[in-house]
Amino acid sequence: MGLPHLISIVGAGPGDPELLTLKAFRRIKEADVILYDALLGEAILDMARQDTLKKYVGKIYKDGQNQCERQEAINNEILHWASKGKRVVRLKSGDPMIFARGAEEIRFCRANNLNFEIIPGITAGLAASALFNIPVTERGKSNMVLFYTANRGNGGFYDIEPLTPVIRSGASVFIYMGLDNLQKIAEELIEKGADPETNVHILSSISQASQKSYSTTIGNVSEFLKENNPVTPSILIIGKNAEPI
Repeated sequence: MGLPHLISIVGAGPGDPELLTLKAFRRIKEADVILYDALLGEAILDMARQDTLKKYVGKIYKDGQNQCERQEAINNEILHWASKGKRVVRLKSGDPMIFARGAEEIRFCRANNLNFEIIPGITAGLAASALFNIPVTERGKSNMVLFYTANRGNGGFYDIEPLTPVIRSGASVFIYMGLDNLQKIAEELIEKGADPETNVHILSSISQASQKSYSTTIGNVSEFLKENNPVTPSILIIGKNAEPI
């Protein structure tokens, strides 16, 4: 049996509070403590009670934080408030199980016999697809989709080899956290055999009032970046059939 508390690992979606699930909204209202990430609009936090403790535990690109130390600190916060019987919401952008370290926090809760639940959220890639009318899949054109995060290590990208066959099949690749490396991604895809005329859509500030879309091709990325300066957070959608309806 777990302790008499509830840890809710909640997906907050791309930022628009109207895209929260009803269950996520309810848990935010019930929370004694909210441990929240970066990239969330204030409107979502404003839904909490006035007496709710709201603590920022997020990370912004190139802010110098050590990921392992940061996650350990978050885990300690969860355990601390759970030991006091508090209702804790661990609030994450998008969905907890898509590039959001949800798995690590689940393992921590299990290891410490904590009563927890996962509440799904709309991940930024799917929100971008819907809000900019770019189908994720379409009968006769694209039968799958690949989600990829542009992490680099040992001088290159991790697991980038499968991207080109997926793109050549007609399916689309959704790249998270890839804007700062867009030029290098485009070069590697072309080097591995992707058609330079393949569509690239850069979709920024998804669901926010400032959201904006840009379009180019992987062969024209260098010229595009000379003339445009998309802002983060952005989702990249790459695919020959990735076109707005």
